[in-house]
Amino acid sequence: MLADILDKSMALSYEPTMEEFELWRTKFFAYFHEAYRRVMRKEYYYALKCIDNLRLSMATAWYMEAGIQPNTFGDWAKYEGERSKLQAWQLSLLESWECGRNPLEMMNVMKSIVPEFKRVHKNLCNKLGIEENLEWINGIIDMAI
Repeated sequence: MLADILDKSMALSYEPTMEEFELWRTKFFAYFHEAYRRVMRKEYYYALKCIDNLRLSMATAWYMEAGIQPNTFGDWAKYEGERSKLQAWQLSLLESWECGRNPLEMMNVMKSIVPEFKRVHKNLCNKLGIEENLEWINGIIDMAI
């Protein structure tokens, strides 16, 4: 019986919905701005938590882009290690986005996430048939960096 369930579950596919996409990018923008505000207020632990959520947002986007059901937000399970479905370059990027409590380092990590966010955002817009408004995206990001 379990083998039959496993076979059926392996045949299922995942496509992100418009709602999932909107929730993902809204959370990304919110954490991006919140990280900036917390750095400016010298609330570094809070800023680090926001930056960690930016990394998690990127892992979520990569899964959506690849047609893999992402975890619920806040769940890092299987994004690293042997069970990860992320590619080596994605894991390398996640690792490169580490930072400590230095405000300049935190801002640099935030800036370094932006190009990959824009790339995956564009791909997800194309996948969902959404017109991407790059001027709008840049305006939101430029408010914080």
